[in-house]
Amino acid sequence: MNITEQEKRIESLCRNDLYEENKNQVIKVWFCAERDIRVPNARAYLYFYNESLSNIIDRKREAYMEYYEALKELLIYKAQHGELCSDIIITLYPDGSYEFRYWFNEERIAKEEYESAMLRSKDFPHAMANALVFYHLAEVNFKKKYESIIMTFEIKEGEPFVDYYFINEKGQHKPVYDSNRVAKYEETITRNTTNVKTWLKEHYDRTNFGILKDVWQPWNKIVVSVPPSGYLNELEDIHYYLDEVELEKDFFLERY
Repeated sequence: MNITEQEKRIESLCRNDLYEENKNQVIKVWFCAERDIRVPNARAYLYFYNESLSNIIDRKREAYMEYYEALKELLIYKAQHGELCSDIIITLYPDGSYEFRYWFNEERIAKEEYESAMLRSKDFPHAMANALVFYHLAEVNFKKKYESIIMTFEIKEGEPFVDYYFINEKGQHKPVYDSNRVAKYEETITRNTTNVKTWLKEHYDRTNFGILKDVWQPWNKIVVSVPPSGYLNELEDIHYYLDEVELEKDFFLERY
């Protein structure tokens, strides 16, 4: 790749996407990526700003995907050649000149990684309840009436375990996936259970050993009571445990 030519192409595409009223002012185009743009499905976002970076400028978006992909290719190329960058600011001057600035924005990335991890972790019980009620039960043709479904997520000797049972209108406890259902929908149940175990392990590692370990109390078991609506009450329906001792709710409720 010829970086100079790539930059010129990107500059031209960005400038052509400006509305007429913005062409006589200094415009800054900010492209922000995740920690390593080379990772499959790495996310990036792009905004047009005024000169002081205080206001976002609207643009036509006619060539958006062209310059978005070109900027991504540029960062990938640089990373492959020993220069890992996460951010690019392109300054477009009214006289037709332009400037590219590259850097690795550790402060922004660390903040976004923390916020993303916190969002995923506090959402974990809700996401699992929603997945079960709105997708997984339908996929196995589950039509029994129930007061609630009890989902148990547990880590035993480092391995994730998942168990579901429902409480019927008589207060009886019954397995969600009974033997007949397991036999008929084995592939679907196995796929869904495997996915849930993966998400459970990620949640456990993230909160016990990863980026949230300093703000999230250690735990190894979650019990969630799911109403037929699929929507949880954080105070009543979510219970974290460490070695069978229930933890005070304050430590995760304050995240909401």
